[in-house]
Amino acid sequence: MQNPVAKHYLWTVGEGIEDKPSGTLIADRYLLKTNRIVVDTRPDLLPEIPSEISDQISPYLKLFAYRLHIPQVYGIISPAKAETNKPIILLEKGPIAEHGETLMPTLTALWPDATAMRQLNWLWQIAQLWQPFSRQDVASSLLNSHLLRLQGRFVRLLQLDLDIHNPTLKQLGYFWQQWVPTAQPQIQKFLRQLTHQMASGELRTSTQLIQQLDQALSICARSYHRRIEIATGTDAGPTRSHNEDACYPLGSKPLQVTPGEAALAIVCDGIGGQDGGEVASSMAIDVLRQQVEQMPLHQAHWDPLSLTPKLKRATCIANDVICQRNDDENRQGRERMGTTLVMALAHIHEIYLTHLGDSRVYWISSSGCHQVTVDDDVASRQVRLGCAIYRDALQQGASGALIQALGITSSVTLHPTVQRFPLDEDCVFLLCSDGLSDRDRVEQHWQTEILPVLRQEVDLGTVRDRLIEIANTQNGHDNVTLALLLITVVPKDDPDGPKDVCIPPVIPLTDDSGDDSSDTSDAEDSLIETKIAGNQPDESRVSKIWFLSLGIAVLLGILGALLYGLGVLFNPNDPQAQPTEAPTPADTSLITPVPTPTASPTSLLTLQSLIQLGNPATNSSPITLLSEFGKTTIKGTVPEGTVFQVQRKESTPQAGTWIELKICSTPTPKEGTNGQLEVDPTATPIPLSLEAGNLGWLREQEVNRRLIPGFSPLGKEKGQCIP
Repeated sequence: MQNPVAKHYLWTVGEGIEDKPSGTLIADRYLLKTNRIVVDTRPDLLPEIPSEISDQISPYLKLFAYRLHIPQVYGIISPAKAETNKPIILLEKGPIAEHGETLMPTLTALWPDATAMRQLNWLWQIAQLWQPFSRQDVASSLLNSHLLRLQGRFVRLLQLDLDIHNPTLKQLGYFWQQWVPTAQPQIQKFLRQLTHQMASGELRTSTQLIQQLDQALSICARSYHRRIEIATGTDAGPTRSHNEDACYPLGSKPLQVTPGEAALAIVCDGIGGQDGGEVASSMAIDVLRQQVEQMPLHQAHWDPLSLTPKLKRATCIANDVICQRNDDENRQGRERMGTTLVMALAHIHEIYLTHLGDSRVYWISSSGCHQVTVDDDVASRQVRLGCAIYRDALQQGASGALIQALGITSSVTLHPTVQRFPLDEDCVFLLCSDGLSDRDRVEQHWQTEILPVLRQEVDLGTVRDRLIEIANTQNGHDNVTLALLLITVVPKDDPDGPKDVCIPPVIPLTDDSGDDSSDTSDAEDSLIETKIAGNQPDESRVSKIWFLSLGIAVLLGILGALLYGLGVLFNPNDPQAQPTEAPTPADTSLITPVPTPTASPTSLLTLQSLIQLGNPATNSSPITLLSEFGKTTIKGTVPEGTVFQVQRKESTPQAGTWIELKICSTPTPKEGTNGQLEVDPTATPIPLSLEAGNLGWLREQEVNRRLIPGFSPLGKEKGQCIP
């Protein structure tokens, strides 16, 4: 077991602490070591808690969901006890080395010796943090080399600094340029182009930045093999008469996942007693497994922006199946059955982690053990809403009561969390119920019980059995269920592989909409409204969101009027308004430029706009989408009448102009008089049929040729692409 004192090496934030000599005992409790680090000599006592949450403390609380990257507030030392003008803030679980005497290394120090994949991974993490940090006015922390520390693959912040001015992506681009000269040759050209786009203002949103880094990571990932092994186990425990937990996949022997295939593991901890919790957990696994099996998970369909909402939607479907069972059996209150959920889906070079309740996911590697998930309980909600620091919230009544679980209420009030991470090193993911995680058993035993499997000193099945034994003997108050995913990353021996990362340039936005990051965790935090614990959302936040929704509705109304006007102006029966086929790139220099008609098809191809494509020819033919612009690799086909959303435009002198389209909906086949679907026996079968959510490329001239001008996105489609 680890030394309990070692868990309480703390980083101090405040004025005056730097003037005190090493060895000073502050407030009769905190021993000052070196470099603003103190050790709590009385960890058995609660630290001093601030009477109110200051602006300096608030960002740590509201960014609690990002605690993989930021330290947590441990407590304070009041000015009287610290002999300073202002309180000293104590931060725990920061980037302090294991022995507690020094800080972890900076990103700048380790950057030159890292692999290309690891360098991109570090930048990807910073890009993921940019928008949530900006909302809390601490994004300048990401522009400070001294604060950016590393623990293996993880970027860790030493502390959060409040913004004096509003940082921009331009500043982030300039900041990143310092690392371009020492980047690995494979990605150096890409990073030079990326930082130039950021610094020049061409790349204006964190979502665009993440998409560019995603593509680069995907290319670098092709240089590695990934081997995955899964072991699961469940036990009723020594004090329970039956087992309400469930897991997937079942089997006493570890499962070797076929190379290139997606790997799925699920752990559910049932709620509702016998014939309740065990039913809910089994139902959840059955529905989720079926939903995931229906997802296109081949490498050709890799699309993180669509897979994440699909996993959330699958979780909501499982929720509603259980909820309907509760309603059918007239279960009320505590009689309603439900279940927690942790689900891991390893796909290509990433892992997707879905979470609800207080079952947990831990990420173990040679550099440490990290709890990835945040419990959906009252204590965590109080912290995320900025109402209390975590240690204080744990002391309050019903702090461990769940605010979210699967199957208790309608999915309208459900906010499942889906996180994704690139995989660039050997690691183990542990999914477990609270029968194991309670009383910090994982934190106490990961080094002795789990780490040896990464050194190939023990097999995965033995680790599973040992963890169940620890749960039963050292906790023993509950069922215990766990799943272990061992992921081994091996470089390919492929000298003919890609030498440089080269991806299409980003197209600058044409409006001043600002950052459109898809991160919604903060919004969800403010509306954690599941009634399991009987708590209501903050009314002021609900009011703000209501007014925001009203403003959006007004804007959509104006947009609808404009689009209707465009539809009237662009009359498909007017021959003068018909589009002409665009010349090939080779012929463009011979064409005299003419003014673009007011309602030309190209004017409808704005980013995020909805369009419908058909075929003006008499004989209909499928619409063929390509995997990459300018290439000939076919991704798949869709029938005419499909509705798309415009994602990007790319143009080069050699390839011409291309449009990336996202499939929103495909037409429903007509039914015959006998109730059966009509099938044209002479039609050519459509290969590689794509579904809603897939992305693909078409030439702009092909889009213009097939564009159906009268389509109104504010009618049936409501102006939104919801695959």
